[in-house]
Amino acid sequence: MIVKDEEELLPHCLASVQGAVDEIIVVDTGSSDRSAEIAQQYGALVVRVEWCEDFAAARNAGLERASGDWILFLDADEALDRAAREQIRSWTSVSGCDGLFLNIHNYTGTGQQGVTVNPVLRLFRNAPEHRFEGRIHEQIAAAICRRNPEAAFHVTDMVIHHYGYQTAIVERKDKVNRNVRLLQQAVEEEPDQPFHHYNLGVEYLRVGEAERALETFGVARMGIDPAVTSYAHLLFKYEVRCLQHLNRWQEALDRIDAALELFPEYTDLMHHRGVCADALGDADRAEYSLREAVRMGPPPPIYHTEEGIGTYQTRYTLGRLLEGRADLEGAVDAYVEAVRAKSSLLPPLYRIFRIMRVSGQEHKIPELVRERFALSSEEATHKVLGILEQSRCYDAALQLLSGISSQPSAEMRERLSVAEAMLQIQQGRWNKARLKLEPVQRKKGMLAISSARWLERLEWIEGKKANGDDPLTLWLKRSSQVGEGTNEESAVQTGRTVGLRATKKKDMDSSIDGTVAGTEYDGWQALGLMMEGCVQSGRWKELHSLIQMCRQQLAGEGLSVEQSVRVGEKEKEMEGKKENGKVSDIDSFPGASDTLTGTSWLVKGLVSAADHHLEVFAQHADGQRHRCWPVVQHIRLELPGADGFER
Repeated sequence: MIVKDEEELLPHCLASVQGAVDEIIVVDTGSSDRSAEIAQQYGALVVRVEWCEDFAAARNAGLERASGDWILFLDADEALDRAAREQIRSWTSVSGCDGLFLNIHNYTGTGQQGVTVNPVLRLFRNAPEHRFEGRIHEQIAAAICRRNPEAAFHVTDMVIHHYGYQTAIVERKDKVNRNVRLLQQAVEEEPDQPFHHYNLGVEYLRVGEAERALETFGVARMGIDPAVTSYAHLLFKYEVRCLQHLNRWQEALDRIDAALELFPEYTDLMHHRGVCADALGDADRAEYSLREAVRMGPPPPIYHTEEGIGTYQTRYTLGRLLEGRADLEGAVDAYVEAVRAKSSLLPPLYRIFRIMRVSGQEHKIPELVRERFALSSEEATHKVLGILEQSRCYDAALQLLSGISSQPSAEMRERLSVAEAMLQIQQGRWNKARLKLEPVQRKKGMLAISSARWLERLEWIEGKKANGDDPLTLWLKRSSQVGEGTNEESAVQTGRTVGLRATKKKDMDSSIDGTVAGTEYDGWQALGLMMEGCVQSGRWKELHSLIQMCRQQLAGEGLSVEQSVRVGEKEKEMEGKKENGKVSDIDSFPGASDTLTGTSWLVKGLVSAADHHLEVFAQHADGQRHRCWPVVQHIRLELPGADGFER
């Protein structure tokens, strides 16, 4: 290994090789932190060298001290997979090869977006002639082949996890700028070395400079023989990605067809052919290509690929294509298979439930879930319930909710009652919600306060007199009175009891999960649920009032905080002193200052109303579908909604 200021990542890396290797050699190129000390704690020999802008030189300084028969090399932001730790001695003891490839699983972004898989030569026999070459992205294969022109290599199934291109690490270490600087220097020193141009193009593509990357990849391609160059397939794919980024779809398609002549087993190219054909409006060719990619499955291990190509990622892309072609049954089947291929995948579930609701098949969802998915835990069921709620499949959620626990405890019964009440509220079934909330309130358990507050909100929305101290209901009363022309003094008196500190923002997209777990709703989320209920029950006057009040709050035009708490200044001051002498921030209702969340829930309410109107429009008076139903159905599916992707 070579390291510099890696005290944060180094322990994880070194722990991953414990018991798998006989010696650890760490070349320290000038750390100012505890890297060297940590390495020694793990039994490493630390070799200190001066950094000379040359990764190969640093690697070779470590090789000079290595005494083992085989060399495994890692970076500090990597870790050997647990299974590989058990397998590595078996591979080296039986292999007659000169080198072994391990699969690098690269985690990018936040680390939750899946991985790319890249086979890389990381394990090779120790010999004096085996020395690294290259200022950056140093290579060992050329030296091995010079020593033995008949050298043999094998691709194993062992895995190394690489975390170095997650966003936080890249930004902290300024990796891209460092890499570009060293690669530009390498290009100046060896302008005829295509590998330098290829790696430079990768860095340009990483930061979105597609035009510059495409030009650099072109230089690399002109200098290689694709038949013998290990990275040629990836070079072609990266050129395709550049062309896609630049919306040059026909050129991308032509490049793919040429590359498939060379690499017919490379599923990634077939997948991207489907994407390009779809962008060009050739739906038939797009569908054929995606189905062919599914048939091919993941590419052979010699190819760099992305997790899910040939399986769940391709099936999801096929589902979106079929959905656009109005083949909703085919789309649902593709999405189901995507989830079956990767059970933690959420976007296909959102699409499945949304399609079935919009196409009038919501009643079939519980059966589909039971037959096609294995909900092996309560947690999995809660996750599905949350997605059903966000997809507005309330009846389906209620059916699943009823069977969530065969013998629930008293606490679980309360949680399930509140969860069911939330679903009833979103359907505008106020009485049914009340019947679920009132017993919970009376039993004075952990959800009694939450239930009492919701009962107050239901009183307000039904036009009844709401008495209590729920901050959101008080805000609703004040705001509606101000909107009706009530003078400011009256509004201040009504808001006398208000002055609660803002609660911490909770996950706005986990309503059912949160309710079953016993958490409360923030103000904006509660308003979103109430707007949804108004839409479902046809309370358009109340919906309009809620929308106007939310807009005024977001625009800063509502009743000011100063007006709301003027009478209670002394109480507020006393509360503030309890918090290190600082007066805490005040919200009109819990979470009111979070305008991003507020805007999101307001948009959801508007989309819900639009969706409802479209559904009504497409129905004949006798209950038969309107002739415009397919068009309206398509519009409804394209309305903004939760999709399961991270934001």
